[in-house]
Amino acid sequence: MRTTTIRVTEATRDRLNALARLRGQPAGDVVAALVEEADERALLAAAAHDWRRLSDDAEALAAYRAESSDLGAFDSSTPDY
Repeated sequence: MRTTTIRVTEATRDRLNALARLRGQPAGDVVAALVEEADERALLAAAAHDWRRLSDDAEALAAYRAESSDLGAFDSSTPDY
């Protein structure tokens, strides 16, 4: 895998290295995990925002509920992988 260099303040570098030591991981792995966590948090925040927006729209919420209740009519099992 190719790598690159990023510029951070010395304080951030020191904090990153301390966190890496604490986790027993290379600093690059810690950065990758933190970026993944940030992506997941952003995705969950966007989903929560959309759910709130849907719940504030009575017509859209009724349509969603009708559509999701129709899904219960499907009688099929999930595939085994």
